[in-house]
Amino acid sequence: MKKAVVCGAGIGGLATALHLKAGGADVRVFEKNDYAGGKMGIFKKSGYRFDTGPSLLTMPHVLRDFFRSLGRNMEDYIEIEKLEISCRYFWEDGTVLNWYSDHERLNDEISDVFGNDEAEGFRKAMNYGKLFYELSNDAFLEGEFKLRNFVSAQGLKNAGKFISGRSMNDVSNKFFRNPKLKQLWNRFATYNGSSPYLSPQFFSIIPYTEHLYGPWYVKGGIYRIAEALVELCTETGIEISFSHRLKHSDSRGSVISSLTFETPGGESTVSDFDTAVLNFTSMQETASDSYFKNDDWSSSGFIMFAGMKSSNEALTHHNIFFSQNYENEFLDIFERQRNPADMTVYVSISSKSDSQHAPPGCENWFMLVNVPSLYSGFEWNSESTKEYSNRIFDKLNSFTYVFDNSVLNSAEFAETFTPLDFVRVYGSEYGSIYGLSSNSLYTLMKRPKNRSAKFSNLYFCGGNSHPGGGVPLVFLSGRITAGLILGNQRTA
Repeated sequence: MKKAVVCGAGIGGLATALHLKAGGADVRVFEKNDYAGGKMGIFKKSGYRFDTGPSLLTMPHVLRDFFRSLGRNMEDYIEIEKLEISCRYFWEDGTVLNWYSDHERLNDEISDVFGNDEAEGFRKAMNYGKLFYELSNDAFLEGEFKLRNFVSAQGLKNAGKFISGRSMNDVSNKFFRNPKLKQLWNRFATYNGSSPYLSPQFFSIIPYTEHLYGPWYVKGGIYRIAEALVELCTETGIEISFSHRLKHSDSRGSVISSLTFETPGGESTVSDFDTAVLNFTSMQETASDSYFKNDDWSSSGFIMFAGMKSSNEALTHHNIFFSQNYENEFLDIFERQRNPADMTVYVSISSKSDSQHAPPGCENWFMLVNVPSLYSGFEWNSESTKEYSNRIFDKLNSFTYVFDNSVLNSAEFAETFTPLDFVRVYGSEYGSIYGLSSNSLYTLMKRPKNRSAKFSNLYFCGGNSHPGGGVPLVFLSGRITAGLILGNQRTA
């Protein structure tokens, strides 16, 4: 029987552990924090409830397949519902677009807001994204990352599209003329912490997959997914040891021989295993020799959890308030490495779908702004945090047709989470959300693979490793990693 130790009870770590257990392995899980879920967390204050990380579920079939592979029905653990509107987009000049989950209704909306020609361009852009999805689904999303997976008759025929050097912004320029619709399409590059002006056109699969599978809400909040995985671990006999931070690993040649954890009672060393899985990539001694020599890290995030004392009927569950100059915003983040002066603000309000997440007549606002990783050297302290919080409120107030210049006054409280907290809570590399960026094919190729090239019994899973960030991809990462360990994962 294989004996595996999984370090990190994030979604990727728990999914890997459950797949391994189902495959007959003896599995133990160790977690540095006192809760499971990793970046999928929960925060409560004064009658308000917030999900701290992911806020939208796409590709629900991936979760259904996961539960089915364990002999379970997803509906016995979590309940999901499709949202009518994936996101409501706002521009300062008064333009508003609803991204409806119904395809025909969305096409009508684009026609009404931007014109028939742009609606036709949108259909063509989606077909372009579909091409990449069909070419890469088996080779990239469903299996171990190997270049030869892309070598097929169809893949070779379209190889030029993968290595063309075109960016997501090039795709938006190809299909759209309206700058606002270009901005909307480009926004999807932020799903993996990258710049649309740098990331390869391959990532046009992101808007396509959200369009194809739709936006879904997990009733009770998306943290219910983490709670369901903990329930499954309990049912299947997987022990999770919380407050165990991996401090050091010992090796004999190319084999990890023991792991030392820092615990509330001191230190604990574990050596009775043959396989180690890390649900993170931030530990220097287990990373590849060149990993931390990179300088192209994904963006970080500045988050505010605000309890709003009133309800705003102009807003829906997911909302985007765009900056006036999107290219300049990403130049600030990735080139100038400074906090954008004019930022795009994402506002998620789960109380729009679940009234229990806020007191009556109130709303729970999760606000996220993309900022540089700590590699930029910017110092987050109480003064800079307060100053940037006020700038975000000022930005929202500039949408005068939505707000009456009183956003800050409507906030009962506004708790912040900075890139420093990404390091403190999650151990993220330089506070980046997804480790290395996907700003080029070069950096994409250097992202950690599921199988370590340094140690023969070490594996990685989660959003910083293959196939990437986001709830469905992290579940796929767990399946791929477990399959490699158990010997039933295809590699070609």
